[in-house]
Amino acid sequence: MLAVERGYIPMSINFVPPRILKTHWEGVETGARRAGRVADRTTWRIARDVYVADTDARARREAIGGTLGRDDRDYFLRLLPKLRGFDMLKVDPTMPDPEVTLEYLCDNIWIVGSPDTVARKLATLSDDVSGFGTLLVIAHEWTPRGAWERSMRLLAEEVVPRLSRAGSARSRAAGRGSSRSPRRPRRGRGR
Repeated sequence: MLAVERGYIPMSINFVPPRILKTHWEGVETGARRAGRVADRTTWRIARDVYVADTDARARREAIGGTLGRDDRDYFLRLLPKLRGFDMLKVDPTMPDPEVTLEYLCDNIWIVGSPDTVARKLATLSDDVSGFGTLLVIAHEWTPRGAWERSMRLLAEEVVPRLSRAGSARSRAAGRGSSRSPRRPRRGRGR
């Protein structure tokens, strides 16, 4: 809240489910109110582990078996229980800790799949939190580099256009008349 009161851009970490992201936005709104501002969802950045491949099966296999899986297995899944932070990973806070596995993260926290699946998961994430401005994709050493480059290319060339088309259709259906998707990143001037 203090960061928002001081005018900083809100950003949410990559490994929390929508139930926690919603509390982040509530904090943003509270901080903005305290500062006499109006919170603007288009400024909200949500970080996510995103991996796109040609098929869901390939994306899942490469994400769990690659650097994304390694980083969570060897770091976060070891560190967070020591900090009593495991609950922040859980879609259902009552689920037992041993059920928080790489497979669970792949199915519930990470955004992994084919271009269609990733577009659907990102649209669902946006709907679950009532919209946000920018997706921040977390990188994991890009090893093997070709697979990560392919993932980013699929994200840029196949997923983002799907989201843009879906956002345009939603805007027209809502009568807003805007063709700009709220999930499409804004480009800064002078870059």
